[in-house]
Amino acid sequence: MGNFITEINQLGQSIWYDNIRRGLIESGELGELISQGISGVTSNPTIFEKAINGSSDYDAAISKLVADNRTLDEIYDALTMDDIARGADLLRPVYDRTQALDGYISIEVPPTLAADTESTIKEARRLFYTLGKPNVMIKVPATPEGIPAIRQLIHDGININVTLIFSLDSYAQVIDAYMSGLEDRLAENQPLERIASVASFFVSRLDTLVDKLIEQRHLPKELAGKAAIANAKLAYKLFLERFEAPRFQRLKAAGAFVQRPLWASTSTKNPSYPDLLYVDSLIGPDTVNTLPPQTVSAVLDHARPQRTVDQDFATEARLIANLEAQGISMQAVTRQLLEEGVASFEQSFITLYRGLARKRARLMLHQNPGRLHPAPAITQDMLTQLEQENAVARVWQHDASLWKTEPDHQKIIQNALGWLDVANAVKDDLPRLVALRQTLMKEGYTQAVVLGMGGSSLISDVIAHAFPSAPGLKLQILDTTHPVAIEALSRSLPLGNTLFLVASKSGTTTEPNTFYHYFWEQVKSQGLDPGPHFVAITDPGTTLAKEAHDRKFREVFLNPADIGGRYSALSWFGMVPATLSGVDTEALLERSQDMMEACRTADPATNPGAYLGAVMGSLAKSGRNKVTIMIPGAVGQLGDWIEQLLAESTGKEGTGLVPIAHEPLMPLNHYSNDRLFVGYLSPEHRDPELEKIWEGLRELGHPVLLLPLPDTMQLGGEFFRWEFATAIAGSILGIDAFDQPNVQESKENTKHVLEQYQSQGRLPDTGEGFQDHGASVSYHGVEVINKTLAGALEALLTNAKPSDFVALMGYLDPSPEHWQLLQKLRQAVGLSSQLPTSLGFGPRFLHSTGQLFKGGANQGLFLQIVADYGPGVPIPTESFDFRILILAQALGDYQSLVNHGRRVVRIVIAGTPDHVLNELAQAAESIVMK
Repeated sequence: MGNFITEINQLGQSIWYDNIRRGLIESGELGELISQGISGVTSNPTIFEKAINGSSDYDAAISKLVADNRTLDEIYDALTMDDIARGADLLRPVYDRTQALDGYISIEVPPTLAADTESTIKEARRLFYTLGKPNVMIKVPATPEGIPAIRQLIHDGININVTLIFSLDSYAQVIDAYMSGLEDRLAENQPLERIASVASFFVSRLDTLVDKLIEQRHLPKELAGKAAIANAKLAYKLFLERFEAPRFQRLKAAGAFVQRPLWASTSTKNPSYPDLLYVDSLIGPDTVNTLPPQTVSAVLDHARPQRTVDQDFATEARLIANLEAQGISMQAVTRQLLEEGVASFEQSFITLYRGLARKRARLMLHQNPGRLHPAPAITQDMLTQLEQENAVARVWQHDASLWKTEPDHQKIIQNALGWLDVANAVKDDLPRLVALRQTLMKEGYTQAVVLGMGGSSLISDVIAHAFPSAPGLKLQILDTTHPVAIEALSRSLPLGNTLFLVASKSGTTTEPNTFYHYFWEQVKSQGLDPGPHFVAITDPGTTLAKEAHDRKFREVFLNPADIGGRYSALSWFGMVPATLSGVDTEALLERSQDMMEACRTADPATNPGAYLGAVMGSLAKSGRNKVTIMIPGAVGQLGDWIEQLLAESTGKEGTGLVPIAHEPLMPLNHYSNDRLFVGYLSPEHRDPELEKIWEGLRELGHPVLLLPLPDTMQLGGEFFRWEFATAIAGSILGIDAFDQPNVQESKENTKHVLEQYQSQGRLPDTGEGFQDHGASVSYHGVEVINKTLAGALEALLTNAKPSDFVALMGYLDPSPEHWQLLQKLRQAVGLSSQLPTSLGFGPRFLHSTGQLFKGGANQGLFLQIVADYGPGVPIPTESFDFRILILAQALGDYQSLVNHGRRVVRIVIAGTPDHVLNELAQAAESIVMK
């Protein structure tokens, strides 16, 4: 039997192979196909997605690239361009033998650039010149933005495969762009020889859509299965007309090639059609047909080589006219196909990148689950002890005795481990979450505001900062009771287009409930039905769940009751807001599942979560309990979430990990010896200044633990790593990592303060104190000799003992300006005292570090700064407003600290705080420590 490919070649058509994969090259299969007559190769994002994500061909190469700390773009480039370069080398003899007519391999400009002419040109140039091989073609889509790019690239002398052509109008523009590019070169006296281009006309997809329309409109069945061939043949007719015309003949005389039509998408989609329908019907001179593997096999087996492409143009024209007369607009059909084609390739490209990113993350985790340097013997001993105690398995078995033996504690613990596998349940529920986002956006919603506190809101804050350009609702978080912030948010929101997410595990948390009632009335005052503007996320059976049902909230998400707020990042509390904002929560949860699997490893030394927990727990027991979190800016808000997780989980029974987040950088010799430094190494978010500091700290003997962060999506894995690590660290410290015995104290104190306000019409005072710079100063546990702001600060700081830290607690409007002023003060305090410093806005930190401040070791020097100003923003269900509420919360917090014998200075400012913060910063700079 003869070779049908060779017979087709003799009729003027080249057969190319629409597939590429590393295994094809390395096995010799591609070389064998070339020997059988295949004279070119095409690739696209879908092909590379299946090759890289769907096989193990690339794993060794990816592993090496990961070890070299390459970025995701660099890894993608290395993999795809290596395949293209090696394929080009295999095809080079064909290119030489045919004098540059054949022997090409195509690589596509990322379809995410399809609507960007300049970026398409830039990327096409980069690909072509980087590869540096004459038999490479760059694929550019025939979009409106792609057409001018084609002209420019042909002018540049770059071989172009124009892809995603469906209509005759688009094809005419493609031909014009090709000839115009050649004419531009000719006008500059540049050579035209060996500049090759093909125009890829997509065939079978046209029948798929037209046949569907024929069926929907009950048109004659004999019309089906014919539009694609007719359209392609009319395209060939246009090709003959344009390239036989005088315009191209002048270019041909100067050495130009014709731009051959290339039939793409020629596998048969309808099983009732002949498998070679789109091959046998389109054979003819100056054409190319690129075929997938199964169609190549069919051609070799039973093709019918004969010239068919230029047969009976008139019949094909009548068929198209008949379809138009029946109401099937070819313009509408081909426009839809172009849009779908671009979207399909773009989705394949996104899926490819997501899969590649996940592979990279897994390999980075395998290569580096976390390594401490220098690693003290106490940590190695702890790892051995954890392995002997079978600690990892006991976590997964919900064995409460790993933490406590008392029945009361064990009951709490056994009802607090749902976080271990909640990500799986949320992932199963993602279609509902995505559908909600789509419905909201269709209805015109543009904003989503999380009304929460602590774990219910901190995770959303991380998400909002890490994914600021997510394509869903704009995610905002309200976790302050300061009236200035609440009023500013209310004025900024288009209430008719805003969804409020009331997030409260207990359903009774003061802050989200007051926020909810306030904004319910705000929406109602606009003449709107508030119910559709509200979603509740809470535990089953809470008063919030009942009220949400009664008031007809749009949706109620019931979170499992066996998950504490600070462990709820991967539950509905975290993933509902993330999904509504447009974050790819499927990918986020996939990363968490990969980390979950890694955290099942029995050996704590290679278990990323257990290792981190062992490091923190062992070093804390040796005196290094200040966990200094140093994270590159793009994901820096993760530090706030870690801060709450560590402080509220471990700060009890007179011990605990003291998280230090967002601390201004200091000279290396200012860092105290009670610290563990934890940082992230990210090829995507390099921070040379931080890397230099880490190296310097290590040289000074400080323990520095660096964790890999391949990309922002890895946050899904990091949430789980830190949850698991915190549980392990809690077991090492001998505490119940799942209760929060002291959080309620400040709440009760606040309640009593408000009761007194309601009965007496004023807030209680704090007893002795003094006035300075328009501020009232109170203090406890320190002796203030100099009755000034500076004197109070000096008295606090000079009271320091080894292993102390300074906590700045700002009951202020949490604006960027106030954050900067407080950070300025924090830096001055840190430089003067050489103590670790923390900073939090109240009342948010009450649900975070507040537990540690009361229940942990007495190592804190507390500076509470309260600013009494702002409008009287009412709370609809209360007799007091938000201004009174935040003042009461600050006072209740102060009383709780005093009751625990903490060293604290309280400054209450009548008005805006800026002048006092500056005064304190100046004072801190001049303090000389004992």
